[in-house]
Amino acid sequence: MQPKKLALCSMFLGVATLAACGDDDTPPNNPDGGCTGHLCPGDGGTGPTLSDPEGGNLIFEYIYVDSELQAAFGLPNNITTINRVMAYFMESQTPNANPLPTPGACTNLEATKGWPLFVGTPHVDLDIGTLTITGKNATNADVSLAIDKQAAGTDAIGRPHDIFYQKINPNADDFIKPDSAYTVAFGGSGTIPATTFNDAIYLANTFTVQNPGVEDNGPLVAGTDFPVAWTPATSTASDEVLGVTWLVDATGKPTHMCPVLHSAGAFTIPGSAITEFKAIATARGVTPTKMILLRNAIVHRLQRLPNGEADNQRRIDMLSVMCWAQLMDVN
Repeated sequence: MQPKKLALCSMFLGVATLAACGDDDTPPNNPDGGCTGHLCPGDGGTGPTLSDPEGGNLIFEYIYVDSELQAAFGLPNNITTINRVMAYFMESQTPNANPLPTPGACTNLEATKGWPLFVGTPHVDLDIGTLTITGKNATNADVSLAIDKQAAGTDAIGRPHDIFYQKINPNADDFIKPDSAYTVAFGGSGTIPATTFNDAIYLANTFTVQNPGVEDNGPLVAGTDFPVAWTPATSTASDEVLGVTWLVDATGKPTHMCPVLHSAGAFTIPGSAITEFKAIATARGVTPTKMILLRNAIVHRLQRLPNGEADNQRRIDMLSVMCWAQLMDVN
């Protein structure tokens, strides 16, 4: 069975124990300060922190896909990469924040109702007007990406929204460049003012994967540990880069998030997580014999949601993801 859509490597790792804060600079024109690491703020205490309520997130991806996923997307033979952007912004949700994953382990997101798979119910989505991301592509040409506003529905990883933003472009090098910074701009709408977040996103450098190779199909076996590995890359920015392995069902919805530091270069998926994957996929009505395996390098930066409410200060998780995605067999 081919995947209907792909949960391509999105998501952050909001675990403060894994990484220290980046530089203590605050980019200009950013409301209430910006932040470049997990233990922020570094601007004297005015910027957002991970203890703040969630105000949405923006996921900015460079994705390598194997030949099976290339066919599923209908990509030309010579195109094996995708740039995807997915974002939403919230005025409120219940609960105010969802549980974060456990470092060094595979968190069962269904069992924990964990971030970033789950959005609180009820929640109130925000229209921020236009959403634009600017930076460089692989040829160093200036690029401006207008991210399409979507009507009520579910995003590519199955989260429900009244308003969200999403864009998928084939051939990532035409739009983005590894090891580069990007500026995010809100056009403004209603109570949300036009806002520019300078260098809000930093895309990590590209890296390679092995064990399994990107064209390997496994299988992963329920109850049997499955090691994965990658060759870490060095990025120019001072941010700590996080390495996350994901188990994702064939419709593109994650089941497990397994975080370590990118520099570790390896992770062993517990056999128990594979058993859980099969049970979750079956309960969702999705084939339990196929899994999308993701390995990604993530840089996470925080920004303040510009809602102008002193008693409702929320964080936006700005997440960049360098990703390898492949379809695997599961026994």
